[in-house]
Amino acid sequence: MFRLIFVILLICCGTIISLYGPFYGLLFYIWNAYFRPEAWLWSDSLQGIPLSSLIGAYVILSSIFFSRKFFINGKICILIIFLLHTLISTLFSQYYEYSWPFWLEFFKIITICYMMFILVDDFEKFRLLLLTIVLSLSFEGAKQGWIHLLTSPGWPNFNPLPFLGDNNGVAVGMLMLVPTIALLSQTTQQVYMRLFYGLLLIGVLYRGLSTYSRGGFIACALMALSLWLYASKKLQILLVILPVAALIGLSLPQPFWDRMQTITSYEEDEDASALGRLHYWEVALAMAQGNPILGVGFNAFNEAYNAYDFSHGQFGRNRSVHSSIFGVISELGYIGFSLYVLLIALALRSCYKVMILTSNHTDYYDFNRSAKSLQVSLLVFLAGGSFLAFQYFEMIWHYITLCFILERITLSKFSDSK
Repeated sequence: MFRLIFVILLICCGTIISLYGPFYGLLFYIWNAYFRPEAWLWSDSLQGIPLSSLIGAYVILSSIFFSRKFFINGKICILIIFLLHTLISTLFSQYYEYSWPFWLEFFKIITICYMMFILVDDFEKFRLLLLTIVLSLSFEGAKQGWIHLLTSPGWPNFNPLPFLGDNNGVAVGMLMLVPTIALLSQTTQQVYMRLFYGLLLIGVLYRGLSTYSRGGFIACALMALSLWLYASKKLQILLVILPVAALIGLSLPQPFWDRMQTITSYEEDEDASALGRLHYWEVALAMAQGNPILGVGFNAFNEAYNAYDFSHGQFGRNRSVHSSIFGVISELGYIGFSLYVLLIALALRSCYKVMILTSNHTDYYDFNRSAKSLQVSLLVFLAGGSFLAFQYFEMIWHYITLCFILERITLSKFSDSK
């Protein structure tokens, strides 16, 4: 009962705040998408209410009512072309009935990405959107991380999070949040908020590592290296990273490190998952070779797997591709994969452009740090997502869009200052 009252109060607050304008409706949508209030309840009280669709419709309609200017640029145009390609891939797939519901969800994701691009038109809104994402997703993740660290340090936590799914998804999602939390900490003036973000960061980081995900471990190592390389005061950052790494590393027992050693040991991997992944990737390439233009259909790898499995069931039936890269190649063909790579490359380039523009301007420190943070988060996805079918998750496309938004805001600020 208390959980139900708590969630209803949050929804009521979000509804009231949304009345201030479409941007606040967007924040309400983002909170609902990442927090997943229905998952907090012991009952199915909210299952029949299409809250996400209702909020999304409000964001669009209120934007029209408030006369927001709808426009596109080159990057958004490529995003729309990619969406159209996924639609064509779905319509011409022999697995259409399986793919269609997944495509409708992806259509909603890209629609919200476009609304983000339209409504987030200054840095204050950009930061508020980041804060909403962090607080909505890290609330449960950090709580689980700290409870596990204090009560069962080192042992695996396979408890899923509604927005991210299984342990591999949780690992990648949590680790993508870490650079964003670090950004919020570095760009706030309040000491108590820095302490809050520090506690949040440790909880989220430990939550990601305690999944025992090998892809997450690789992503974490790349993230730590990237954050250190991007730091202007490398010694200070090192003095922060080392104690945190020591705290978490010492709490992880030998079974954790034994599992991490199986990253490069295929024959000795106890569940044959490494060998299985290699096989699934070969099957993905077989799908792409058989359907080079459109692939087997949007998100249809699992459904098409049995038809292309040349091992005849040795690794199971209807298996997942376990890779974002090979997932896109198999499901959308080489054209879809090229567009996918182009969008990620453009997002990384947007961050790099902001970093170059603001590198010698102390007034734009927050812009510079934001670009570095987003770029590191995308690198975390590329590393962890190489072992996880994460390519259509909202978080990825929100972060790509945030890169485009940050570039547009930065260019606008520089243009206005001239």
